Parts: sequence; structure tokens; C-alpha cells
Amino acid sequence: MLRLFQFIVRYQAFLFFISLEALSGWLVIRNNHYQNAAFLNSSNKIAGGIHNFNNNISNYLELRQVNNYLVLENAQLQIQLSRLQNQLVQVNQNIASDKAKINNYNFIPASVINNSTRRLNNYITIDKGRTDQIQPNMAVINNQGVVGKVKSASANFATVTSILHPNVLTSALLKRTNTLCTVKWNGRDPEKAEILYVPRHVAIDVGDSVVCSGYNAVYPAGVPIGVVSKVDIKKESTFYDLEILFATKFDQLSFVFVVSNTLKPEKDSLENVIR
Repeated sequence: MLRLFQFIVRYQAFLFFISLEALSGWLVIRNNHYQNAAFLNSSNKIAGGIHNFNNNISNYLELRQVNNYLVLENAQLQIQLSRLQNQLVQVNQNIASDKAKINNYNFIPASVINNSTRRLNNYITIDKGRTDQIQPNMAVINNQGVVGKVKSASANFATVTSILHPNVLTSALLKRTNTLCTVKWNGRDPEKAEILYVPRHVAIDVGDSVVCSGYNAVYPAGVPIGVVSKVDIKKESTFYDLEILFATKFDQLSFVFVVSNTLKPEKDSLENVIR
């Protein structure tokens, strides 16, 4: 307190001058319309800028919460879309609606916490596990297309065998010609893969869409895999030499959906009897 008093005494003339200047400015602004309007406009602009800055900071801090909300909403929309597609198939085939078939796919949202794209055998780790009903061999997709298949699950985490794995074969369909084929990663480029077993009599064009066939009961039918990027065939060859450009950007994975097919155990048990 003593130092404050000494400071005021020492600089009393300067402080008195500043006070008079402030008073003069206030009187000018109060008694002149032009200066008053200019001051209000300037103060509003400054205040607006401060509020806008605070709002931008608040919005940035809330992005994670917003992203989680959007992921959950997207999962619900995926479920509804799957059910509608199944209903449409049932109508087109004039088959009575079967509730078990319509509701056979469930979508569980998850965040990617580890991901590799440059190895020979690539894997992904997600933040959901057995506690969230994650089981091995469940399909993993995102809003772009196919991602991979669950390899193993602990209580709170799961590892996913990426489609960027030389031992992963994905049953696929050339959408335009309705031709069955198999997609296999080429082991080199994380953006491309090979399309196998397409006979030479099928008309193939660059840009043709490749989707999941749904035959293995893991991936829902129609999930995008990519588009044909290269078409070639040798004279003595029975099948095309085809290349696909993946729909999924594997180096940008943040969120995925784990897909469970509730009818898969029934299908597998029936087919195992035949084997």
C-alpha cells in the first residue's frame, strides 16, 4: 500500500493529465453525434471480434463431442439404410417380410487408435472390444467403403486385419455387369489392389464400380470397395489383369463401423454340415 501511495505521489501530475484527457474524450464523445457514433461502432467491432474469437475457441474445443455425436448418428443411419435395402430386396422378390433378415446387420461405431498402411501385413487397432459386443471375424467398414475384418478382441480393444493384407481375399461384384470376382491387395500400393477371376468375355471399363458381393456373410452386399483403374489382358490368358483403386483412404482412417451379421452363425453352421 505504501508503494502504491508513493507511486501516486510521484506521478500525480502525469496521472492528473491522463484523467483530464479521458474526461475530455468522454465529453467530446457524449456531446457530439459523429464522435459518439464512431466510438460505438468501433467498440462494437472490437467487442464483436472478441466474442467471435471466444466462439471459435469454444467450437474448436467441442469438436470431439460433435464428432462422436455424428459417428453415432451415422451408425444409426447405416442401420436404417441396411434395413431399407433388405426390405426393397424382399419386395422385389415378392417374398414375405422376414424381421430377422431385415434386422440382421448391426453397426457399432469405433475410433481408430492405431493404423499401419506401409507394411506387408497391415493391422488396425480400435477402441471397442468384447464389452461392446465385438467378436472376431466381424466386418469393419467406414463411410467410404471396406476397411477389414476383426482379428481378435479384448475387453476394451480389438485388432482388425486390414484389407491391405496379402492373405485377405474379399468376395466382390462388378456392379455394372453383375460379375463375381475377388479383390486382393497387391502388397505394394495402399491405394490399389488386384481384381481376380474376371473372365475375358466380360466387358470391363475403367471406372466400373466394385462392391461387396455379400456372399461370405461378413460384409453387407453393396458396400463399396473401389473402382477399376486398369484393364489389361494377355492373348493366352483366360482372365483379365485388372487393378482397382480403393474407395477407402486408409492413411486417413479416424472412425469406423464394426458390422455384425446376426444370421452369420446360422449360415455358417448350415454350410459346415455340407462340408
